[in-house]
This record gives sequence, structure tokens and C-alpha cells, in this order.
Amino acid sequence: MCTTTADHGGAKSWDEHVADLERLATSEGFTALRDEILALAELEPGDRVLDIGAGTGLLALAAAPSVSHVDAVDVSAEMCRHLSDKLARQPQPGNVAVHQGNATRLPIPDGSIDVVVSNYCFHHLSDPDKRRALDEVRRVLTPGGRLVFGDMMFRVGLASARDRAVIGSFAWRMLRRGPAGLLRLARTALRQLTGSRERPASVAWWRAALHDAGFEAIRAWPLDHEGGIAAGRIPR
Repeated sequence: MCTTTADHGGAKSWDEHVADLERLATSEGFTALRDEILALAELEPGDRVLDIGAGTGLLALAAAPSVSHVDAVDVSAEMCRHLSDKLARQPQPGNVAVHQGNATRLPIPDGSIDVVVSNYCFHHLSDPDKRRALDEVRRVLTPGGRLVFGDMMFRVGLASARDRAVIGSFAWRMLRRGPAGLLRLARTALRQLTGSRERPASVAWWRAALHDAGFEAIRAWPLDHEGGIAAGRIPR
């Protein structure tokens, strides 16, 4: 539900969907995933946290009362304005800074972050940009710093039983919605054919990418839907 892309015009499209993402952020599934990500992050009062693709603040706002500082980064100017306005209206400890930027060139100094979190962002990136994003995460983390994120974790295709199950479940949900569902299914297929699409990676891909990026204590596992969670830390 967060937004982060490389420079492929993604910011403009996200600017138009702030209200939709705000509604999605309050859903039971996303609040449960938020709580699981933050529990795995093991936040401490002195931690400096970075939320990549912060969107409407699902992770950043929940983390802020437990840590020293939160940097919330999002590619969408409108999303950043929305989150800044939200922070001004809500009682918060005043320790959240909002930055416009993307995952492959984080506007954050080297070695300044203890914990990086993210939710449903990286599937908007190509595989090479996912690797660049991991390199950026490692750059900004302090020695021993940790990364925890949730994302779509499957491959678009029929290579594995889980991939087939995820795609089949989506198609069945859309078909049950009648004409509106058929239209969404057709649009999804068109995005796949034209290359204008989401690009989720599998759990196994993320394990390998985290290893290649120099992370240790790597964990990655699927959830009981299309999503998954991955975590790791950089050496001390």
C-alpha cells in the first residue's frame, strides 16, 4: 500500500490515489501486517527508523512513539503532502520527517539509520532496481542495522504451485465480481503484456537477493495470501 518507484513516471499515478490508499491502510489485513512487521523490527527507544515508500504513514506513524526518529520517504509529492498534513493534525511525538524520494536513491545520509521498514513497495520495482534498493538500504544502515519488509511475494507465471494458487485466486475473485471484475482482470492482463505492471518477486528470490547484498540472519517466508515478509541485518 506504500508507494515507491524508480523514475518511470510512477509518482504522478500515485498522486491520484491518496484517498484510496488511506482507506486501504485501515483494512484489517494491512493493520495486521503492519503490526507483524513492527514486532519483527524489535524497535528500541533510541532507534532511528526509515520507512521506504511510506505512503499514508501506515508504518511510520505506528513506529514513531516507540523510537527516537522516523524518516518517511515516498516518491509521490502528493502523498508526502498528505502525510505531512496528517502529522500536523495528529498528536505525535514530533519525530517524523517526510522526504520525497525513491528507493533506488534514498535522500538519507550514509550510516544514519538503525532500522529500515517497508510495506508493499518493492514489487513496483524491476528486479535490478530491487537490488539497487537493497544496496541503498545497506548504505544508510548502521553496522548491525536491520531491515524488515512486507511485499507481494510470488512470480507472475505458473512456475510454482504457490504462483498458480495466487494467480488462480485473484482470477476467481475478479470473475465473481461480474463485469467490473472482468474489466479489472482484462486491465491486469494488458499491463502484463505491455510491461506496465507490478513486478513481484518470490520468497526464494528475496532470500538470494538479501544474501547477495551482504545481509545476514536472513529470513523470508510467504503469508497465507499473495504476500510475504523478509528480514535481515547487516554485519556489525
